[in-house]
Amino acid sequence: MQASSLAFEDDLDMLLGEAPAEQQTWSGVFEANLLVLDGQTDSAMGTNQFARLESYTQLWQGQWVNHAQIDFDYVNHGWALPMFARPEVADRAVDLEWQDTQSHHQWHTQLDWSYWQRSFSNSSLTVGRQPVTLGLGRVFSPTDPLGAFNVFDLDRLYKSGVDAIKYDYFLTGSVQTQSIATVNNHDHLQLLQTIKGSLAQGVWLVTLAHREEQKYISVSAQHYIAGLDVDGYAEYLYGSLSDTSETVFKQDSHQRMLLGLSTKVGANGMLAVEWLQQTLAANTQSDYALWQQRYEHSNITNLGIAKRYLALSYADEWSDLTRYELLAMQNLIDDHINVSAVITHSASDNLQVRFALAYTPSSGPINSEFEQFSDLVQLGIRYYF
Repeated sequence: MQASSLAFEDDLDMLLGEAPAEQQTWSGVFEANLLVLDGQTDSAMGTNQFARLESYTQLWQGQWVNHAQIDFDYVNHGWALPMFARPEVADRAVDLEWQDTQSHHQWHTQLDWSYWQRSFSNSSLTVGRQPVTLGLGRVFSPTDPLGAFNVFDLDRLYKSGVDAIKYDYFLTGSVQTQSIATVNNHDHLQLLQTIKGSLAQGVWLVTLAHREEQKYISVSAQHYIAGLDVDGYAEYLYGSLSDTSETVFKQDSHQRMLLGLSTKVGANGMLAVEWLQQTLAANTQSDYALWQQRYEHSNITNLGIAKRYLALSYADEWSDLTRYELLAMQNLIDDHINVSAVITHSASDNLQVRFALAYTPSSGPINSEFEQFSDLVQLGIRYYF
């Protein structure tokens, strides 16, 4: 998002106490869904809703962005309510949220984004609670510790904000650095430095991170393979765990590797296949509970409790007004799969009708990772204002 600049005369007026009136715009989105859940032993019905209010203000030659969100979830059987729990965002120093949980419903309110951003001739500065995206993965995010999306989330609309200072600097027309300082929920300063550049037919990215739980380096690259008409990409992360994390995970280091291919299909379709390997995870089904407990006591991003996954995603349009997204994932340790689908129809310029489905075949192995998920059917609307 580019911030607009004020003229020199406005700078002088500001110094003299005669700053121009602030320009502010408001927008937002409201979503409401009816849903049915089918668990291992019982079924439940309910609703999940959220409203997000967004404001954009021209301030101090930059732009101040605020996004506040309120969520409401209700199910007729309390066992299903924890499925809607919001994951904690580690890189937040200030508690700007409120939650009230009862036996069958819960409210959750938060200031998700609140940042000021200003652009200069060859750089930009962003301060405050902001979304930061790292890496090249379409499904998995092995190199992104900053509020990465949950791969099983059917409402991947906004990335969670983190409390950060981010400075982007363009060294040349094709090379950019990004320096990020965050403070986590333990009041620890965390640093992350990236340098990224363009190739003739691709991009590359190197990241160095000094965090409370680990120090790591990651390398990412994407290249267009003309003979196959696909984009190939790969990411590799090596991390040295802190003493605290070593105690939790019983390892002193960890590695993550991602290999992926994506290609355009037809006029608007996009197909992607990804393979993920990680060492901080279970190699047998019998260790699943142990690894879940370990991640509960760590701020290291949990990409899943198994060492290897395979994912296939496809998105396309049925018509100018209707779009669908499909995702199939396979746990390569227990060989069970999970599939999800989202269909969105634009009923008007502001209104969308949505249908979502998440399904784990019951014919899979006993005690698999995906077996603990409930099947879900969701029907609702999304209104932009």
